[in-house]
Order: sequence, then C-alpha cells, then structure tokens
Amino acid sequence: MIEQNKNFIKVNAAFPHIGKKIQLFWGHPEFVALIDDLQQNKRGEKRQGFSMEVANALNNLDSEHTLAFPKLARKSDIWGL
Repeated sequence: MIEQNKNFIKVNAAFPHIGKKIQLFWGHPEFVALIDDLQQNKRGEKRQGFSMEVANALNNLDSEHTLAFPKLARKSDIWGL
C-alpha cells in the first residue's frame, strides 16, 4: 500500500535506504521516531540535508501516517510535555 504513495515514491527514489525503513515502520510506533530522526540533526556533524521535494514528501508522509494511524501520533502538547 505505501509503495504506491506518491510521497513514498519520491523519497524512495532519492534515498532507497530510507524508503526501506519507511516500508518497515509504516503503521508502527517506530515510524514517528524515524521521521523525527530524519528531521533533526542529532549526529553533531554538518549534513547537507534533503532537497525541498524530499523534505516535503517526508512531511506529507508524516501527516498521512497521523491521519491513517491516529493512535500512533506524537504525544505532545504546546508545553512540550
């Protein structure tokens, strides 16, 4: 199912190793952590980052995952708790 998603196709074409992780974690709690890790530089080293097209596709996948699996959505509020 995710393999036919236009946003997944964009990410997978540019970064197949990320596409494999998205496939594996889609519909599971680990998906949220994967997207968070991709959007934040936790390595402490300078990174190139994603193209705008791939960054938008990742954001769209994050939104689509939240809509499809609301029980797996991030647990936070405006206070960061």
